[in-house]
Amino acid sequence: MFKSTATIELQKSYDSGERKFHKIELRRADLRGLNLSYADLSGADLSYANLREVDLTGANLSEANLNEADLTGANLQQANLEGAYLIKAYLIKTNLKETNLSKAYLTGAYLTKSDCSHANLSGAYLNSSKITGTIMTGSYYDQYTHFDSSFDPIKNDLKQINQLNLETNITIIELINTFNYLSQISIHYLGHTMTTRYWEKARPKHEWLSQFQFNRLSKITFLGESKQTINFAQVQDIQEWTNCFINSCSKIIQDFPRMIDPKQVAFEIAAVDLSSDEASLAVSQPNH
Repeated sequence: MFKSTATIELQKSYDSGERKFHKIELRRADLRGLNLSYADLSGADLSYANLREVDLTGANLSEANLNEADLTGANLQQANLEGAYLIKAYLIKTNLKETNLSKAYLTGAYLTKSDCSHANLSGAYLNSSKITGTIMTGSYYDQYTHFDSSFDPIKNDLKQINQLNLETNITIIELINTFNYLSQISIHYLGHTMTTRYWEKARPKHEWLSQFQFNRLSKITFLGESKQTINFAQVQDIQEWTNCFINSCSKIIQDFPRMIDPKQVAFEIAAVDLSSDEASLAVSQPNH
C-alpha cells in the first residue's frame, strides 16, 4: 500500500469541492481514513486498495472494482454499489445500512459483524460469503439473489420482494422538480418562510437527505449528482418526507392534497387524512 500521486490528487480535489471521479484508477492505493462521502466513484478501479475506515456515505460506487479491497470499519451507508465487484473483499464491521448492493458480486467476501440492515440485495451474489454476526434485518432480496444453500434469508429477517417493486427510474432532477412544484402550491398560500420551515421540519433524519438545500425563495437544490437515480429505500425516504410536508400544509390549507396534479409528481404520494380535529379550515385568500 502506498500514497500514490493519484491518491494525493484525489484528496486535494475532494477537499476543494470536486466529487466526480468516474473510472479513476486507484488499484492498491492507500486511502485509509479519507472522507469521500457522496463522491462519484462509479466504474473506479479500487481493487486491493486499503479503504479501512473510509467515509463513503452516499457515494456512487456502481460497477466499481473493489475485488479484495480492505473496507474494514468503513462507512458505506446509503452508498450505491449496484453491479460493483467485491469478490473476496474485506467488509468486516463495515456500515452497509441502506446500501444498494443490487447485482453486486460479493462472492467470498468477508462480511463478519457488518451491518447490512435495510440493504438492497436484489440480484446480488453472496455465494461463499462470510456472514457470521452480520446484521441483515430488513434487507430485501429477490428471486435472483444468490445465497449459499445453507442460508435461510427468512430466518435472518430478510424480506423477499418483487423485482418490479425494487427498480426505479426516478432521478434526483425529477425529485427536485416535484419538490419545487409542491413548494409553489404552498408558497401561494403560506409564503416562502413557512414553506421552507415545513420542509425542514418534515425532513426525516436520513443523512443523504441533507444534500437537499433550500434558498430564500424556497427553491430546492441538490449538492450531489442530480442525474443519478434513487433506489427503493430512498424512494421510501422521499415519500415519508413529502407526505409529512403535505400533512403539515393540510392543517392550514385543507384542500392542499386535492390541489396536487399527480402528473407533476415523480412518485406515489399517500392519501392525507383530513378528518382529524387538528385540520384547520381551508385558507380562502393566498399569501402574496
